[in-house]
Amino acid sequence: MVHLKISEAVEIRKAEFKDIPCVIEIERESFDDPWPEQAFFSCIENTFVAQINGKIVGYIIISKVLDEVNIDNIAVKKEYRRNKIGSLLMNFVLQNNPGCSFFLEVRPSNVSAISFYKKFGFREIYRRKNYYRNEDAIVMARYS
Repeated sequence: MVHLKISEAVEIRKAEFKDIPCVIEIERESFDDPWPEQAFFSCIENTFVAQINGKIVGYIIISKVLDEVNIDNIAVKKEYRRNKIGSLLMNFVLQNNPGCSFFLEVRPSNVSAISFYKKFGFREIYRRKNYYRNEDAIVMARYS
């Protein structure tokens, strides 16, 4: 694990096509059932990356319809976790979408993610049966 110094600047910016291989690498190391590569190309307009000294260390993907934002995917490179990068990405999305309600799905077995989302005011609103291949999804919301 990398321990970041406060002085290290994390830049968050809109993703570009050249960033997709790095995003896919983070996706594959983060999830047992990663998104297919093509999915990242189709949602590039709604993908934001966190980088340190030009190196991509995390990403967040959203979709937005009117005043509702769905957090579709968020992940941080393993060695950079527990350094507030996920929090920076989440805050970036929350702050840049004022007046919106936010939604996401998470596996019930992903206890650390559920805890992370609760810190941002997300609460469980219902469950989707068999959303994932072998598991339900907890649908969480944060209302403005």
